[in-house]
Amino acid sequence: MAITLSQFFRSCSFLPNSIKSHTSKTDYLQQFRQVFSSQEAKDASNVVYAFVCEKKIPRVKSKSAVIYIGQTKQSLSSRYMKYAVTFRSGENWPLYRYIIAHYGGIKIAYLPPDIVQFPKQAETELLNDYYKLHKEYPPRNFQRQRGFVSSAK
Repeated sequence: MAITLSQFFRSCSFLPNSIKSHTSKTDYLQQFRQVFSSQEAKDASNVVYAFVCEKKIPRVKSKSAVIYIGQTKQSLSSRYMKYAVTFRSGENWPLYRYIIAHYGGIKIAYLPPDIVQFPKQAETELLNDYYKLHKEYPPRNFQRQRGFVSSAK
């Protein structure tokens, strides 16, 4: 049975802390590192996860607080700590700064492997459900906008 976004949010856990700074790249980076260096982030491997802001963002259809849906076999800490500096550079800083300023801090939600056996499949199912609900993919799921054919109707 396919997992839906509502099922995801009923069963998910959140990494401690959130990324709230939108005025200082240094504070943003420090908060990013704090979230992904937590013991929970180090322990969360083989998971499907979502970046979620406090308030819902308008989409083509309806609104959603989901910014990104992903999956990783590595721990969330291993997956993201190597990108800490990248997340405050290039297009990332202006985008996340805007999101945080207008829609609130960002938290990381995840489903551990005892709930989801196949994270890659769960990621696809969640993206399909998101598309079905909003007629587009989350703002940071670029790869799904290039050549991905949704089975969602």
